[in-house]
Amino acid sequence: MTLSDKPRVLVVDDEPMNVELLQAYLSDDYDVLSAFNGHEALDIAFREMPDIVLLDVMMPDINGYQVCEQIKNSPSTQFIPVVLVTALSGREDRLRGIESKADDFLTKPVDRLELKMRVKSLLRIKSLHDNLIKERDQAENYFDVAAVMMLVLDSAQNITLINKRGLEIMGYDESEVIGKNLLDNFIPVASRSDMEIHFLNSLNPAGIGSTYYECPVITKNNELRMVNWYSKPLIDENGKMTGVLFSGQDITIRKKAEEKLREQTHAMEASIDGMAILSEQGVFTYVNVAYAQIFGYDNPRELIGKKWDMLYNPPEVRLIKSTIFPEFIKKGKWKGELVGRRKDKTTFFQEMSLTVLDKGLISVVRDISERKKAESKINEYAIQLKNSNELKDLFMDILRHDLLNPAGVVKGFTDMLLNEETDTNKKYKLQLINSNVSRLIEMIESAATFAKLEDTDELEFKPMDIGIILRNVAEELMPQLLAKNITLDMKISGNYPSIMNPLIDGVFTNFISNAIKYGPSDSVVTVDIQDIGDEWKIVVSDEGEGIPDKDKSLIFNRFQRLAEKKKGVKGSGLGLAIAKRIIDLHGGNIGVEDNPAGKGSSFWATVKKA
Repeated sequence: MTLSDKPRVLVVDDEPMNVELLQAYLSDDYDVLSAFNGHEALDIAFREMPDIVLLDVMMPDINGYQVCEQIKNSPSTQFIPVVLVTALSGREDRLRGIESKADDFLTKPVDRLELKMRVKSLLRIKSLHDNLIKERDQAENYFDVAAVMMLVLDSAQNITLINKRGLEIMGYDESEVIGKNLLDNFIPVASRSDMEIHFLNSLNPAGIGSTYYECPVITKNNELRMVNWYSKPLIDENGKMTGVLFSGQDITIRKKAEEKLREQTHAMEASIDGMAILSEQGVFTYVNVAYAQIFGYDNPRELIGKKWDMLYNPPEVRLIKSTIFPEFIKKGKWKGELVGRRKDKTTFFQEMSLTVLDKGLISVVRDISERKKAESKINEYAIQLKNSNELKDLFMDILRHDLLNPAGVVKGFTDMLLNEETDTNKKYKLQLINSNVSRLIEMIESAATFAKLEDTDELEFKPMDIGIILRNVAEELMPQLLAKNITLDMKISGNYPSIMNPLIDGVFTNFISNAIKYGPSDSVVTVDIQDIGDEWKIVVSDEGEGIPDKDKSLIFNRFQRLAEKKKGVKGSGLGLAIAKRIIDLHGGNIGVEDNPAGKGSSFWATVKKA
């Protein structure tokens, strides 16, 4: 723990330079904690309880969305603001961030001023929430000391003294209580063991101050009343412990009221910034500091007792009266955007929600001026992104036509020269040219295919037999199998009706051709189809060198090829990325495991049954 009074910011990114940049931005005003992966971030968050978390999304092992969900799902950290800092800006990425309960977003590269404003705003919100909880707890303490019941127990837990309020709560006369064992006669069976532990703790002379415990008591008419007990040992002038003093309050009604209060104050607890309570006449009866400051007032007292319309210009007042209030009265709530007016007459964009509260309402307001500016920037970025996509499409057209055609011509003439050439040295050089041109053509075709699939959101599906597709793929790859004397063991029989697109054959062509490339000569490649309920699981196993566990999650990334692969095997690094994209579009899963039959790997994918 730091001794500094500065708020603490946890910065999480798997790129050390990004962490260092945010530290440089924030270190003057905040104590910055750093983490370089999701697991480290969770450990620091739960141990150090930072005031805010700046969280990168794209991280290995556990991504930012998952880290955010775990922070927000824990009672101890759920109110720590989490800002997702990401290069992703798509609608789906934003929705995923909202689902993970993120409080805000920052787009890479991070603007220094925007970063400071977001952090400052969210820390102010957290401070308001903490103060609200503190004030609520203090109010409950004041409530607890009123109308207190008192009773004294001896060391055998027998009641030796009880006051009038205690008798009123329990419904007994004094003669019916004195001398009776508290646990055996007035505490429900289910609560006796915990109450006894509380009693024994109260007898501990090493204890400091009173102890608190909530436990129901059984009244004379067999009703359960919840009581909050404070207990303290009684010691005579000789230092001898004579018993335990219990003071308690009937909190049954309060418990029910707390539940109702939680419902009524939902809007306040979910508030991003300012909170105010208004009477039926539209007069402010409560205003928090943030609400006043949003509207440019130094003190909430400047608004208490004033009407709401002083905070809006005439056009907004007419809109509120003619449209917003009627909808609010009909539905009991309203949420939308308005233009507010500050004390100095300047205006700002605000997000406001109204919620019914008894005979008045709760108004929750957030200054969204910065967000509006950000939205404008996002719109500009969207236009730039559209232009970028058009450039990408142009580049892919160049790949497909302007590069693929001349590469094909070079390969064609090289094949002719290879057939005609007899000089060993020249033939060797022509084979090198032919091999590299073939690789170039494969890379162009793979890049074009991957680009097309990335721009595809949906495929047309039709009933097909996955067994027939696998047999056709095997037949096409027979020359490669024969060249290395590899046996293809097809554990396929019968029909396997599936819902697929013809692109699916590319997945299994990649699986089997990789098994041939990376498997040793004179080995066996096994193809199996397993029934797993609503899906077929197709498994292609080889007897190659296998894939280390640390690399299994990487090989389906674009351009990812492993250092352990044979140096003589060439490829674009896109084959498995293309396979994964095709399976994703089919709504299936894809993966790799160690070959359970021995050395090698088992690549698998699932498709839906017809």
